[in-house]
Amino acid sequence: MEQKPDKQILVMGVGNVLLQDEGVGIRVLKELEARYDFPANVRLVDGGVLGLSLTGVMMEADQVIIIDAVRGGDEPGTVYRFTWEAKPAHIQYKDSLHQIDLMEAMGTLPLIGEAPEVLVVGVEYENIFDWGTELTPKVAAAVPALVELVVSELGKMGVAATTKPQPGKVRDVLSSTG
Repeated sequence: MEQKPDKQILVMGVGNVLLQDEGVGIRVLKELEARYDFPANVRLVDGGVLGLSLTGVMMEADQVIIIDAVRGGDEPGTVYRFTWEAKPAHIQYKDSLHQIDLMEAMGTLPLIGEAPEVLVVGVEYENIFDWGTELTPKVAAAVPALVELVVSELGKMGVAATTKPQPGKVRDVLSSTG
């Protein structure tokens, strides 16, 4: 009997790092890359603002964790966890161009084939409209909780994230060389 390979898991940070809290998903992803090693079946991807262009990489996965800034109407810095299918009614995704594209990409997945299970790990933003490369203080303070939530969710999927003995320096999100 042929053994089924491990489920393919995609952890994807999305957002625009030039619009303050809009870039929180990318910043959390960079923290994960710097602090943890993951098994071969886990792929970390900087999805930026690619939207529909991400459908291919998402369809390669069995499970997807999307890290993003969201609007739920709570205090900035509030951490959210929900599945895409069971997204609470008060969570909105029409505040930025990338979120509209992300919604379209998610809607397209079932039309392409068997869509992966999608979990969203997000944080209530304070400002996603003004130019700036720094997160607002409340959102920046939520980054460690978001990192730990992603690691916890991976654990629930049977994936052990291994803490690096000497965590790397978090790469500058505006540079591929750090």
